[in-house]
Parts: sequence; structure tokens; C-alpha cells
Amino acid sequence: MERQRIYNRKNNGLNEKERLELANLLLKAGYAVKIGREKRNANSTAYTYFVEHWVESDNG
Repeated sequence: MERQRIYNRKNNGLNEKERLELANLLLKAGYAVKIGREKRNANSTAYTYFVEHWVESDNG
């Protein structure tokens, strides 16, 4: 499975606590999880936050 990202769909979407809760649920379900951020564009100081999840291979 390739990595999937979950982004906020609203301006006042998930806060830090909610992103951690979501990551915790994904971990419990057996996914590998990363919480990250990326600049909205090259000249911006604002960030878009996301929760990334994937299934790690058992043979590696």
C-alpha cells in the first residue's frame, strides 16, 4: 500500500490534539503513521498539516 495523506478539508479543521488522536487510532489499526507539515507554497510562511499512513511490509 502506498502512503496516503489525510489533510484538513476546512480552514478550522483538525487541531494538534485531534491529529494525535487520529494517528493513535491508525496505529491501533496496524498502520505506520507520520504527522507532518508542508509549506502551502514556496513563498508562504503558513503550513498545511497532515497525517500520513501506510502499511509496512512484514518481510523487510
